[in-house]
Amino acid sequence: MAASLLNHSWYSLLQGVSSPEHLISEAARLGYQSLALTDTNNLLGAVAFHDLALSHGIKPILGSVLRTRTQSVVALIQNRAGYRSLCCILSRLNLNDDANLGELLLQFNQGLHLLVDTPELLELLHRVYASRVWAGINRSGRRRSVSSRQRKLLECADRLRVSPVALHGCYFAQPGLLELYRVVRAIRECTLLQRLRDDHVGLESHLLPLDEFHELFCDIPEALTNASLLAGTLEVDVLPHELILPEPLDSRGMESVVHLRALCVEGMHLRRLYKNEDAELRLEEELKIIHARSLDGYFLTVNEITRLARSDGHTPALRGSAGNSLVCYLLGITDVDPLRHNLVFERFLHMGRVDLPDIDLDFDWKIRDALIEHVLEQRGRQYAARISSHLFLQPRSALRESAKVHGLSEEQISVMGPEMEKRLEPYIAGGKGELAPPHYSSCPLGPLQWKQMFRHARLLVGRPHHLSIHPGGIVITPNPIEEYAPLQWSRKGVVITQYEKDAVEKIGLVKIDLLGNRALATVDEASRLAGERILPHADMPEEDPKVGELLLRGDTLGVNQMESPGMRHLLVQMQAHSLDDVIQSLALIRPGAASIGMKERFIRRRRGIEKPVSIEPALAKLLGDTQLMLLYEDDSLRLLKALAQLSPSDADAFRKKVTKWETEEQYKALAIEFFTLCEGSGVSKQALSDLWLQLSKFNRYSFCKSHAVSYGIIAWKAVWLKAYHPREFWTAALNNNQGTYPRHVYIEAIRRAGIPLFAPCVNRSRGDFSLEENGIRVGLDAIAGLTQNLKLLLYEERAHNGPYTSLSELITRLQPGAETLALLIQSGACDCFGLPRPVLYLQAESELRRSSQELFTPRIPDRWAPVQVSKLHKARDEWQTLGFTLEMPLIAMLRSSSEYTMPVGFGNITSCDDFSRSVGKKITIEGTVATARRTTTESGKPMQFISLEDETGLADVVLFPGNCNPIAHLSLGPYVVQGIVEEHHGVAVLAATKISSTQGKVALQAQEYSGGFS
Repeated sequence: MAASLLNHSWYSLLQGVSSPEHLISEAARLGYQSLALTDTNNLLGAVAFHDLALSHGIKPILGSVLRTRTQSVVALIQNRAGYRSLCCILSRLNLNDDANLGELLLQFNQGLHLLVDTPELLELLHRVYASRVWAGINRSGRRRSVSSRQRKLLECADRLRVSPVALHGCYFAQPGLLELYRVVRAIRECTLLQRLRDDHVGLESHLLPLDEFHELFCDIPEALTNASLLAGTLEVDVLPHELILPEPLDSRGMESVVHLRALCVEGMHLRRLYKNEDAELRLEEELKIIHARSLDGYFLTVNEITRLARSDGHTPALRGSAGNSLVCYLLGITDVDPLRHNLVFERFLHMGRVDLPDIDLDFDWKIRDALIEHVLEQRGRQYAARISSHLFLQPRSALRESAKVHGLSEEQISVMGPEMEKRLEPYIAGGKGELAPPHYSSCPLGPLQWKQMFRHARLLVGRPHHLSIHPGGIVITPNPIEEYAPLQWSRKGVVITQYEKDAVEKIGLVKIDLLGNRALATVDEASRLAGERILPHADMPEEDPKVGELLLRGDTLGVNQMESPGMRHLLVQMQAHSLDDVIQSLALIRPGAASIGMKERFIRRRRGIEKPVSIEPALAKLLGDTQLMLLYEDDSLRLLKALAQLSPSDADAFRKKVTKWETEEQYKALAIEFFTLCEGSGVSKQALSDLWLQLSKFNRYSFCKSHAVSYGIIAWKAVWLKAYHPREFWTAALNNNQGTYPRHVYIEAIRRAGIPLFAPCVNRSRGDFSLEENGIRVGLDAIAGLTQNLKLLLYEERAHNGPYTSLSELITRLQPGAETLALLIQSGACDCFGLPRPVLYLQAESELRRSSQELFTPRIPDRWAPVQVSKLHKARDEWQTLGFTLEMPLIAMLRSSSEYTMPVGFGNITSCDDFSRSVGKKITIEGTVATARRTTTESGKPMQFISLEDETGLADVVLFPGNCNPIAHLSLGPYVVQGIVEEHHGVAVLAATKISSTQGKVALQAQEYSGGFS
């Protein structure tokens, strides 16, 4: 058996060069029958390597080069016990700087074979390992004889009766990759390529052809024979794959199965489902399957985590299909009632499901990390850890790494700026035919080195660089986690598994995701501010006139997942007014629904414009709530169960097959199978054809209903809070939301709602936005450039010694620098002292002169009569320091700019809140850009959607190719737009014919408008 037993993949981070797949394919080509993956101090690629090798007909051998500053050993796994031993050794080696390799190898010695290259270690280890320790004779292509060091090793091995094994250290799969090896090594050693000295890796440190490998050891043929014998001794099935489930911390002295049932019975009372026959039958069904799959402890563990969060006043929410479980609802893991929303349990779990279903939990994003730490501490660091993410070099990061080893400093790289890097990305990613963009004159590199830098950057793309922390994934194990997976420190000092999420699940560990959710944070915070207890779903009104009014007019700005222009339009078009409508809208807004016409068809049926192909009793019962359309994955399951009489597991298996078809032949075969299965259903062929079209197309893009319900409940609560507690809602939205719109859009909406906004204040502001009297106080966190240390000192000093009574006192107590003091005055945070800002500047200058600091240059004249600054001046200061304006609407400030010029030929301006009344007419509007999106038409031509905002509200503009071409570099504006108002299912948009910036730019003239909006 031809075997290569010492191979580094690119998971020997910044040391090996080739991917595991490249090593395997090359080994197969060369005729190797066994291949070992022995990355340095890790098993990062072991799981994927194992499966890839088998698929290529090669026996996979797993191991690692164990290395400290003074010692090195190759450890190969013989069996499952050896896998556990190596995981423990690697974990302790990586987590403890002073770990002694020899002692670890003696302590965890079961199931391992060791290849040792020093007499000292051979003497130490052979007494315990006996025939499982070997003398590793590692030869490169440049050394075909026994070195003096190896002669001593062979003499010791002969004396101890230890057999030699032939090794050839491989760092890349094929010849010609030494240059790339040098680049990654320079990155690892943080040095310049030109200063890199040669090491033990040379031109032939690649997988050798078998004849060359045999020639290399012609003087020690037994070493080759022993390599084959050793490879034959090592087992293939060494990775764990049985399910490794966590156990609850507190079972009240009961077995998990009994404890779970008891908690569910309590939940039946709390959820007002006691003596509900349907609930009782469903509960029995679920508990039976859960116990049969040995998942009782898993559910109890997740329950403990959610109870921990709820005890601190935080609401959990579920992602995915776990909301289909009544058990999850009764335990309080979710507020999704599967009976109320007709959710089938088999979408989440059934006896035929092979993989473990995920229970992914969302929490307030601000407490997510603290909650994870609490869980890890509560469980014990030995039994719980964060999951890693493997980070690979992308074009931009590859360019930066290449630039550094070619001699550019961080400052010189930064001078290029993100825009420059972005423009260079295509050259690195391979999108451009040229090797490098034109050399620019200010670059310190010569033209040839400039080209080489880009060539190296291109070679680096896609290679692993380091491990990070998965956003929320943790694993909890019944025994110490080091027995199941190797551990190490992340760069942030957090213990993580070396395996990423897919490998973690592959070896049987259960990944529990504890994720941050800004929508939940907004609802939780607004509810606390309003004094409203966050009600369970059962107590929540599912229809409400004030909430319905906001939905019907698409007034959902500030509501996560419902504030984008597309979603606001959809709510108006489908005439949404209830919780169920919100849930349906979240499913319909997905890109797949629009791309195949499902969204338009749903709206037309909802508005009574179009009737279904066939209204048959069987379909009306199944799909009556969704306009006889397959809106969710659950609809597919219920359809297949009812019409095809499939079991839950068979229905789920067919659904999954339908989501994965790729070729036309596969599509046709699935269609035949579907129609054959539904032959006895009594449903017409025409109706079945329509259902098949939906099932085969839309099902590829749909998601489970419980996910939509879970997020729909959050969104419904948010709209309810906006309707009944607008001040509290907007305060929470300002503190938590992030995404579609910049903060100044929220500020303008709050102003239009009539809610007073107060400037930041050194005596009244907290860090975040807060309620004050009848309005909202801006927090000090909003002031750009104000350091965290200064803010913490300000709060602490204020809490201990009272408010600041004057600017002089503030300077004495805080000792702020000149720039910090300027920020506080300019933002309005010192207006509480009752003096005009020019006077405050003068006082500050006087105080700082004493300490030889200058606030600004030139100095203020000695004789000066200060006056109050104008509202316009204050608004400009606010825009500069806060990024929004309080004194006046943003557009009013911009109109007062000296650069503001209304272009000729646009006519009278119609306000944004009034333009929808002019359907079919040519009008002109003006506004700042609230948000924008570029896309393409069906023919591939670019088009653009822009939301403009003035003092009165938002207006949506569309730039069609041929009518008004998209703007490549959109600024804040203001922009003035002329076009025709079009209406589609109750939504008005302005189809632009020309657009121009009012900041002195030339108008972009369009061709004659030709109409057509869909």
